[in-house]
Amino acid sequence: MHNTRTPRFLQAALEVLGRHNLAWTLTWSVIILDAVWLLLTEWSLPWRGVVVAAIAGAAFLAPLAIGRYRRDLRLYTTLRAAALLIMFQAAGATLSYLVVGTNAALVDATLAAWDRALGFDWLALQAWIANHPNIQTMLSFAYQSGMMQLIFVLLFLGFCARAEQLDQFMRLFIVATLLTIVASGFFPAAGTWQHYALAEKLDLLSLSHFDLLRDGRMRDIPLGQHMQGLISMPSLHAATAVLLMHAMRGTRLVPAFIALNLAMLVSTPIDGGHYLVDVLAGIALAVGLIALEPRRSARPRSAVYPVTNEGLRAAHQ
Repeated sequence: MHNTRTPRFLQAALEVLGRHNLAWTLTWSVIILDAVWLLLTEWSLPWRGVVVAAIAGAAFLAPLAIGRYRRDLRLYTTLRAAALLIMFQAAGATLSYLVVGTNAALVDATLAAWDRALGFDWLALQAWIANHPNIQTMLSFAYQSGMMQLIFVLLFLGFCARAEQLDQFMRLFIVATLLTIVASGFFPAAGTWQHYALAEKLDLLSLSHFDLLRDGRMRDIPLGQHMQGLISMPSLHAATAVLLMHAMRGTRLVPAFIALNLAMLVSTPIDGGHYLVDVLAGIALAVGLIALEPRRSARPRSAVYPVTNEGLRAAHQ
């Protein structure tokens, strides 16, 4: 009698060792780092936010406890990625606040000087865009579309059974985010709005936490929707734009994603208050990670598929 347990067991072992577990490993590592940092310092994190993030992640993983859902490649891929994104976003955002609070010396003057050396005039660009409101509206939409695109890519690749493609995107996005957070600790910058003394004039509430974190007045991390993007160098928006375009390769939607994310790249200095070198660094980071990815991919393709009949068939295609 043929024993069907052996291939299932081997498939499970390959899954545990599969590449997608790097993303989970990094996420849990950041969670542990956050926890240790919070316990050893005077920082505090609202328990309500932690519980909400934990429940949301568990809610996506819970259906996979049911065999028929776990055996569905589309559901398995999508639900795992959704839970991973929720947990990593909470952990990564918390880490970014902790890093900003180290109050390292700002490098804005250096970044502005690099921009000038490249012939880029941020103030002139702002003046030009202010006289072209239609273009400004279009670019603002592109800049604000980042989270919507993340969710769409997750759902699209997941429900199209592009498991390996979604796995790669999540891994690259998580690594890129962590590298930007680490880099921001060595190259902290307030951004162009503050450097050119326009933050108060424009009443930019999206920057209100930065100075409070740096001078110690803010030690309560508002985990959830009130958190702010505080990283300037390198630009995570720029890195994400490149990764989103790469994630949709081979689909009919790639032209639309190229157009939208090129607009996001253009909008990043304008709406995001980034230096041009921030954007270039973000692009270089994403391109570098993508270029290194094939070297990491030299292992059995079956390692990225769940323990399902569909996964077993896909692994042998």
